[in-house]
Amino acid sequence: MNAGENRLLRGSQVLLAVGAVTFLAALATGLAERAWQAYLLNFLLWTGVAQCGVIFAAAYQVTRGQWGDALRRMGESLSFFLPVSLLLFLVMMLFGAPSIFPWAAHPVEGKQHWLNVPFVTLRDLAAFLLVFGLSAAYVYYSQRPALRAALAGGRVPRSRMAERWAAGPEDDARCAERTRVLAPVLLIAFGLSFSLIGFDLVMSLDPHWYSTLFGWYFFVGAFYSMLAFLAVAAAVLRKPWGLERHLTAGQSHDLGRLLFGFCLLTGGFFWAQWLVFWYGDLAEEITWVVRRYHEGPFVALAWLMPYGGFVLPLVILLSKALKRDRRRLMAVAIWIFLMMWLERYIWIVPSIWKGDGAPLAVELLISAGFLGGFCWGWLSYNRRLPVAALAALPAARHHH
Repeated sequence: MNAGENRLLRGSQVLLAVGAVTFLAALATGLAERAWQAYLLNFLLWTGVAQCGVIFAAAYQVTRGQWGDALRRMGESLSFFLPVSLLLFLVMMLFGAPSIFPWAAHPVEGKQHWLNVPFVTLRDLAAFLLVFGLSAAYVYYSQRPALRAALAGGRVPRSRMAERWAAGPEDDARCAERTRVLAPVLLIAFGLSFSLIGFDLVMSLDPHWYSTLFGWYFFVGAFYSMLAFLAVAAAVLRKPWGLERHLTAGQSHDLGRLLFGFCLLTGGFFWAQWLVFWYGDLAEEITWVVRRYHEGPFVALAWLMPYGGFVLPLVILLSKALKRDRRRLMAVAIWIFLMMWLERYIWIVPSIWKGDGAPLAVELLISAGFLGGFCWGWLSYNRRLPVAALAALPAARHHH
């Protein structure tokens, strides 16, 4: 591990410690509600980033992409977090559900058979196991041929995990075929599973509110967040991970175009949902909107999110020169990621928090801990399976 990685690793460990101490202190001082709402917010954010990294790789496979193999391998490597996410989900449902979900302590008449902790836990666990299992199988077969070659060439540190992974009986052609079959199945399972997760873990926070668009909006927004995270990581880790030949201005431009496209798509879903609320004018929908956008302490933050997360990036990302400059693209991507964190804050906190003001300090510190833990895990994973050793160089081509 080089000096740059060491600095990032130490910084990640410090952030993790700060977040963990804040979470435990909040539980110990009577702020359990705030601790668990921050936990749910970050669980959804980072689970979405990790899962959508694999979805990015699967979509790259389905579309036969050849423009950024290093980005595809970076996306696949984000799967390291999925087992952690499963554990975080179980901890949340076992210990945090009464502080998060209003129906956990006070069943909703007519919905008590659907909204109860055991049933929600079981069905969401099944959804996670389905999409996480398919993701593990996809990454397993996608990386095996590259891992075999990397081990043979001495580009990957020898370990029991790497040697077992590479030693399977399937040849490269069989691995490629299984990857081709798994990719579209994974994409469909992701859409279905994450729609359910969005309904159960976000929409149910206001048991009488519903939106048939929310499932789509939820998983498309998760993909948008992942692209922003990937753009930041590509700029920060390019040199520490030895990816200079893999991540050129051309790859930055392509990633910027994807970010632009999903800015437009996610913003479109936001507007479509808002339009339905406006012309429907139904009490069960308007109450949710009023608490966030018209009354109370969240109004300024709520309006900042769509303008900051969709309108402003949409204008800025029209620039081709900016998209080809990885540092400027990174700055825009950091802003987008912060806005997508704020989006989840606006979804979750007004539904749980009943005090005065918009609580932020505890939520930001716990979020810093999740960021540190995620980055620490990813950096450690890359030591065992370096992205640079598994990625093929992009084909030479002209960018217009």
